[in-house]
Amino acid sequence: MMQIPDLASERLILRPLRASDAPALAQHCQDFEISKYLAVVPHPYPKSAANDWLEKQEKGVAGINMAITKDDILMGVVGIKASSERDLGIFAPTIGYWLATAYWGKGFMQEAVRRLLDWYLPHEPTEKMCAAAFEDNPRSLNLLRNLGFEEVKRDIGYSLARGEKVPEIIMELTSQRFSQLGSAC
Repeated sequence: MMQIPDLASERLILRPLRASDAPALAQHCQDFEISKYLAVVPHPYPKSAANDWLEKQEKGVAGINMAITKDDILMGVVGIKASSERDLGIFAPTIGYWLATAYWGKGFMQEAVRRLLDWYLPHEPTEKMCAAAFEDNPRSLNLLRNLGFEEVKRDIGYSLARGEKVPEIIMELTSQRFSQLGSAC
């Protein structure tokens, strides 16, 4: 398993998750304003879910997920999971993220996503990174566009928290486009 270092940005530290993050994870995932935009987070969020997810993370089966922290306070999570199409020879990892509502609108998520991409893209033999956001999540769509992601298709996703299918936009970022926009973001 790849050793994941702490990653510092201007205001944040991205660090590997740890068992002590479970209470904060559970608290934040109880917020429907967060869970409604995530495909696999239920609402209400079960008490054992954070511990279960952290165990998967520890075993290396949940992808690369980093705690977004400021002054060692967990604000959210940003992560990358390998493509489900690896067996077809397609390596297109997917980035995902969420941020506690108290921190919305301050540029923290763009800073965190950019920092993870700055670290990850040079280490992996990939030419693109994928992302998906529900159509009714303009904050996420704007963040992705600001980082150079472009729409590749529209689809229907499923929100476990909402218990329904939701229109989503699939986006991708090429390594070349990310490096060209690097100084502009």
